Amino acid sequence: MGKKYLKFVSISEAVKEFKNTLMMQSELKKQEEIKPLIENYGNFDTRKDEIKVHPLDFVDRNGLWIKSDSSEQFYYGVDLVENFIDMLNPKPPEIIAEVYSKIERLSVKVARHPKTDDIGILVETEMEKFECIQCGHCCIDLSDAIETSVPDSDVLRWERENRYDILDWVVSFAGLNDIWVNPKTGEPVDRCPWLRKLPKKDKYICKIHETKPDHCRNFPKSKRHAIDNDCKGFSAE
Repeated sequence: MGKKYLKFVSISEAVKEFKNTLMMQSELKKQEEIKPLIENYGNFDTRKDEIKVHPLDFVDRNGLWIKSDSSEQFYYGVDLVENFIDMLNPKPPEIIAEVYSKIERLSVKVARHPKTDDIGILVETEMEKFECIQCGHCCIDLSDAIETSVPDSDVLRWERENRYDILDWVVSFAGLNDIWVNPKTGEPVDRCPWLRKLPKKDKYICKIHETKPDHCRNFPKSKRHAIDNDCKGFSAE
């Protein structure tokens, strides 16, 4: 067995991580994930009927009726996540660690930072299990692979490398560097211009692999990120 990939996160960093994960879920998925967590750790009750017609747009919303003392309120979407995070803020590190483990689907334990002695969470990221199989899924099927912005560090690197072939596909405006924009039409592309399929193989190569954006280089950011995006290099358990 190879070496396990570990990382230490502070309590606030842990909360931020799983909050971001929840924010990325659909409205229904938020409801399904948060309900048992609220019932286990929030000391609140939830009602069985979990769909409500929104009074402004008359659309059915998937959320939770949360009962506390004599009050009851319906939360959905972003508000449901924010309310859940507020419930967790006063909880001890052990509870935060348990919630982190359930949401991120990883083994964790409360630990102290080896240098600062601050209490945090030691996470087994399992990223040692990830192996890119060059299927092209993340480059083709994920919208934020082609309709996104890159940091200045990417643009500056391409300038240093004189990669004006890449920079031609970048539009910088108002502090953002949007990729990939067709230099001939000025419109965003519907497929990464640097992706090439290998002949007679179910594999793809990146023509700018050695200097591709950090956004691409850092995919997947975590095991949960890979699973949520159906990454074939990181099988769901």
